[in-house]
Amino acid sequence: MKRYAEPKEEITRHVIADILQSEIDGGMYMVGEKLPSEAELCRRFQENRYTVRQALDLLVTTGIIRAHQGKGHYVCEKPLDISYTITPGMRFSDVISRLGCQPGAQVLKQDVLIPPPQVAHHLLLVEGEQAYRLEILRLADNVPLSINVTWLPERHFPDFFMHTSSFYSLYGLLDEHYGIRLQRIWSAFQATFPNAQEAKFLNIPPNTNLLHIESLMRDQHGRPIEFTSAKYRGDLCKVSIYC
Repeated sequence: MKRYAEPKEEITRHVIADILQSEIDGGMYMVGEKLPSEAELCRRFQENRYTVRQALDLLVTTGIIRAHQGKGHYVCEKPLDISYTITPGMRFSDVISRLGCQPGAQVLKQDVLIPPPQVAHHLLLVEGEQAYRLEILRLADNVPLSINVTWLPERHFPDFFMHTSSFYSLYGLLDEHYGIRLQRIWSAFQATFPNAQEAKFLNIPPNTNLLHIESLMRDQHGRPIEFTSAKYRGDLCKVSIYC
């Protein structure tokens, strides 16, 4: 079987990124300190600016450094290492805040649709019954962390889209406007890779491992209310489960 070698530029950018990360981890560059300019790094590594920039982008993607437009690259206050704890009543925003990060959320798309049979089965929907479908990008310290596809039965949440324009916390929204408080029924875990759209929104290479978690939640009355398919960045997240 014929094998194709990885392009030299691809290898080189990973080598440069590894060297810079080792220097940051070793204390050569302090928290908040500016890294050498792209021109200086080009001279140091004897590589072109494109390759050096790609190496820096790798470190930005993993939360090691941050890029400031027109100013350069700086060492992050802390590398993102999200230890994500799953409990029966877990809220994303609360978990991220307790880790010392700023939670964020962005609704990428919202629709009212007849869900796939699997989702309809879990939510106990009758044939032809519609549900709200939300695509949500979750962030920690403005770094994309996960993409969630969430389904909610339409009948339980009248005028739901009137409340999503200033979206921050789904569970907070459900509690505030509908008096619904959720607890986990079950979650299933699987390793996967992103598709092209997911890689774009998460700002990751297509070969980055994702942790795919499907979850079913019930409300305080025992009704199945939320089915979510969430894909978390494997390079940033550790998941713990507490029952």
